[in-house]
Amino acid sequence: MVNDTSSVLSIVSDFRSSFSIHNKILVKYPLVPYSIVVFYILFVLWIGPAIMKKRKPYSLQKVLIVYNLLQAFANLYIAYSAINGVIRYWDSRCVIRKNPKIHEILEIALKPGYHLYIIKFIDLLDTVFFVLRKKQKQVSFLHVFHHAGMCLIFYWGLNNLHKTPGFYMAVGFSINAVVHVIMYTYYGLAAFGPKMQKYLWWKKHLTRLQIGQIFFILGYMIFGFLTGCEEFGNLEFYALVYASITLILFLNFYRKYKRN
Repeated sequence: MVNDTSSVLSIVSDFRSSFSIHNKILVKYPLVPYSIVVFYILFVLWIGPAIMKKRKPYSLQKVLIVYNLLQAFANLYIAYSAINGVIRYWDSRCVIRKNPKIHEILEIALKPGYHLYIIKFIDLLDTVFFVLRKKQKQVSFLHVFHHAGMCLIFYWGLNNLHKTPGFYMAVGFSINAVVHVIMYTYYGLAAFGPKMQKYLWWKKHLTRLQIGQIFFILGYMIFGFLTGCEEFGNLEFYALVYASITLILFLNFYRKYKRN
């Protein structure tokens, strides 16, 4: 059994170098995720609108149906894996870094975590579809900030998990995946057209669901830091700042939505 924290972190660091996902291009080379995010921002704000300026909007109905329903199933799979891990190691949530089974815990956590990371880049297509359908009003600062930020937060998280493994990450992964199952199911059904509208009465609750997700994750993190159950470092600081800004933007969006 390993009791010394530094020894545990050394073991975890060695584990990181041997675990397959850290040899994946989206994790190993920082230029790749950063370049994708920069190109995404340039495309949805300037390049895409310029290309579509004199073109008719694309319908993309079949593409949207397939894309959204596949996203819903992918998130369901990840949610199932992540929740199983949270339940299995719930009693160890406050001693993750000193847990003698840290290899086992990380191996279980990294697989769904990496899959969810990949999905965050696929999520960028949400905005691309807005641009191609000439729905530029939906390409808001909140939308772009949220999608780009999630890619970077997940990248930083995966690359620093060997240094600062935190149970809040697994909790956040699980909740985020569940919320996206619901959201992409809605978007997939909505893509079928007007005939589905009578079954989509719950649209008004989607923003509340996203706000509730952020509240819960922020609350869990802050409670963990204050009680000493979770350790606070640079990654946690950036995650809190990102989540707080996102929460403010969602609340502002919801306020305007209710007003209209």
